[in-house]
Amino acid sequence: MAMTVEENELLTRVENGAPMGEMIRQHYWIPAVPSAKLEADGAPVLVRLLGRNYVAFRTTDGKAGVIDELCPHRKTSMMMARNEHNGLRCIFHGWKVNVEGQVVEAPNQVGDQAQFCKRVKTSQYRVEDRGGIIWVWLGKGDTPPRFPDLPFTQLPADQRSVTSVEVPTNWVQGVEASMDSSHVGVLHESTTQITAGGGNERMHMTKALAPRLEFEERPYGYRYAALRDLPDDKIYARVNNFVMPWYGIICAPDANSPSTVFFSTPVDDVTHRAWFVHFNPTRKLGMTVMSATPDVWNFPPLPPGTREQSFGQNRDLMRRGHATGFHQHLGTEDFAMFLGQGPIADRTTEQLCSADGAVLRVRAQLLKSAREFMAGKTPTLADNPDLDYSRAISIGGVLPAGTDWRVLTESA
Repeated sequence: MAMTVEENELLTRVENGAPMGEMIRQHYWIPAVPSAKLEADGAPVLVRLLGRNYVAFRTTDGKAGVIDELCPHRKTSMMMARNEHNGLRCIFHGWKVNVEGQVVEAPNQVGDQAQFCKRVKTSQYRVEDRGGIIWVWLGKGDTPPRFPDLPFTQLPADQRSVTSVEVPTNWVQGVEASMDSSHVGVLHESTTQITAGGGNERMHMTKALAPRLEFEERPYGYRYAALRDLPDDKIYARVNNFVMPWYGIICAPDANSPSTVFFSTPVDDVTHRAWFVHFNPTRKLGMTVMSATPDVWNFPPLPPGTREQSFGQNRDLMRRGHATGFHQHLGTEDFAMFLGQGPIADRTTEQLCSADGAVLRVRAQLLKSAREFMAGKTPTLADNPDLDYSRAISIGGVLPAGTDWRVLTESA
């Protein structure tokens, strides 16, 4: 069933006090910047989240901080601040803010400077540096929500890679794609062939395009199996997890290969940051199409053209057999689809099919959480007593026909 205008607004909007944005702000840790992007005493990095601007920085002693972009004194940008001696010093009047967001020096204040600094009101945000990502909690109060200790957050650096890029569309378009199994064999047909090779299990998705979907509710969201019939009385089962509010944990293409977590965090109503975490829980990651990135803050590449140019689609390459004409990266193919939907997708005139069950569940869980928040409640999926993010493990495999796919998940 297509959504109403009101439902689509509630689902997508995050700015200016919108309920979805305020729910996320209060009840979830937000990925802000890849850890590798911040250098001790290096340049601050502008981070825009939920329609507001912040700066992230790493202090002399290696700690990471996130503060409001504007100096609390005369409101100029701390992007231009000097990063020195464990704090950011505004170049306008010399006020210095530490990693906790407190003003610790105000050199143009006459009298007891220390007492004056204690009276300056600033927003102070909790920060965690885990899994190659700087995370921030932007909510109010003394007790932050449970940290999303996903399967990659405790791995050593050589078993994971983190990249991200800003995409000029609403965040939900990216979240939906992470749980849309039926697009993989179509949109990513050539990418799968290039990266997987002919003998990889993932190639089954390019041959059986209409999977049967089976679902199981979980304390963090849900997991589902996309089941594809194969010859010789077998099925290919891919069990993936959706973790509120935006994590799509995708199973490895075969045993001992890396898994991927895709997530799309809201920059503002019409912009999101697409994140790609590639990780191998059993051994070093090595060089992959995800880890071989020239820039952890701007990768994978966006489509190279405008709407009038079909976003830079290469039709000559398509004539030579490429499925989409976007050869740059799997992510580039997805971004082209998001751009084609417009800045905020219109879900009121969709005509959906059996393959869209996982997408519908993403929407339903997000809307349920926003409505619970609007009713003054803590969203169920944000504070379930059985919530254990580490159990969101995705897995796939070829099974005899008639086998319950849950045999793959017995240890998860």
